[in-house]
Amino acid sequence: MDSTQLRTVLSQWPSGVAVVTTVTTAPDGTPRVHGMTASSFSSVSLDPPLVSVCLGNHLPTHALVRESGVFAVSFLGKDQADVGRRFAGMTPGTADRFAGTDWITGPTGSPMLADATGRLDCTVEHAYPGGDHTIFVGRVLEADVPRVTAPLLFHSRSWGQLADPLPHEITMTVLDGAPATGAVLTVRDRHDLARARELAEAGPVRAYVADAFAPEREAAVLAVLDELAALPTVDVGCAEDSAASPLQVRRVLQDAVVRVRPAALHVRLLAHHGLGLVNALVAMKSGVSRFDTVLDPASGGLPARDLLLLARQLGVACADPLVPDLA
Repeated sequence: MDSTQLRTVLSQWPSGVAVVTTVTTAPDGTPRVHGMTASSFSSVSLDPPLVSVCLGNHLPTHALVRESGVFAVSFLGKDQADVGRRFAGMTPGTADRFAGTDWITGPTGSPMLADATGRLDCTVEHAYPGGDHTIFVGRVLEADVPRVTAPLLFHSRSWGQLADPLPHEITMTVLDGAPATGAVLTVRDRHDLARARELAEAGPVRAYVADAFAPEREAAVLAVLDELAALPTVDVGCAEDSAASPLQVRRVLQDAVVRVRPAALHVRLLAHHGLGLVNALVAMKSGVSRFDTVLDPASGGLPARDLLLLARQLGVACADPLVPDLA
């Protein structure tokens, strides 16, 4: 088998990206850390908790993991391609791969990325020969999810993000067409959460995070979404209160959809001279399937009829009894 051809074929399999790190003791007794980017990671067992990484036999990290008997794995998010490239040796002139990034340590002392999307601290349980690689099976001592965001992917020798298929079906609520079921609340920041909790105790609530797509509010919006998603009787939504760019809608929704799972995120968009339909398409491609619309275009909201037409043009199923059939 030609190795170049095999590498080309294997590059068609997409994988997540992680930084594998370890720590050893230098001759003078000081800790010595090392790390590399890896995509050959796999879960092995839940009981006992085991994972595996495959490291090339020629790599410094391989020798150090074998020497130390410990390693840590930090999963990278979509915004951490620079970290992946740095630890893959793709950033010329980098003297210290760990510099400029926050790290923590767990039981083994191996450094773990503070804002990774997932962290595992492991001791080596087995080391199996695998041709020009070694398969290290690690027993997980500590696991954590520091933050929730879309993952960084490696495919066809390049860095990317998840593919964005359209949903098979979307659900549309017409806000000015029928009385709302349950309370409706707008939440701007954490100071409004007490009211949301109070209403949630009495029954179903739909809580919209206000001005959810304002760039300067991104961190605050995601923090409020985390709090609302923890309330079991609250339907969570993102409201566009000032015209937002499709890029910012994309940035927020990629993370917001993941944070409220397994619940579905509602989105309330503005029409804004047709840009609302662009943002609706961006929302669908970001995993949104619940849209809150209006019948009266003069209200400034996204017209239900326009969204229904867009869905049909895209081959996405959508029906609402309050919207006249467009067949």
